[in-house]
Amino acid sequence: MTILFDLDYTLMDTAKLHDGLAEIFDREDYRSDYQNLFKDKGINFNADKYLEILKQQGRIDEARESELKRGLAELMENMDDFLKPDAESVLKHFIKEGHELILITFGNKEWQEKKVKNLSIKKYFSEIIFEEEDKSKSEYLRSLGEGNEKILIINDNLDEAVAMQKVLGDKAELRLVKREDKKEAEPHIKNLRELLPEEKRRESELKLKQK
Repeated sequence: MTILFDLDYTLMDTAKLHDGLAEIFDREDYRSDYQNLFKDKGINFNADKYLEILKQQGRIDEARESELKRGLAELMENMDDFLKPDAESVLKHFIKEGHELILITFGNKEWQEKKVKNLSIKKYFSEIIFEEEDKSKSEYLRSLGEGNEKILIINDNLDEAVAMQKVLGDKAELRLVKREDKKEAEPHIKNLRELLPEEKRRESELKLKQK
């Protein structure tokens, strides 16, 4: 079976990542800027682009820019800190079971590539696909849909996942992962641990309690 994993809010705790960015840009009102400069305009976030905007608007000087770049570099080096619990355990399990894992992530390609480059879990994927447009329009998905192998989609976004299913056809199944800020659909699983067999799930729960 081929398993398609989403990155943000699925394998990564992206809300926690935004918290980290807000700490770095603590003087620049990051959350308001993210909403107004990117999300409201339908523009995919890129930290380098954000720095450019801050410079153009005269909101940071060279010293502050250097400080922000150092903070971003440190955040990127520690990208594994933003993985969800059990992300690696789930990937290892599926690899051991003989499944092919593919990461397909939506967003600004440069920003997503930087994130993935610094994630240790990238080694588990046979392919990593970066999509800047709607994933449902992906040529890669269309080519994948022409095959006969069963496909499992693991994603936090129902609309996106359903659109992917339509491209892939009846052989594609979905496991919707719970996302705290989205209440419009009942998730199939509340956390990644639920993808593990019962014995491994209990082991994982015990490890988390011991931390």
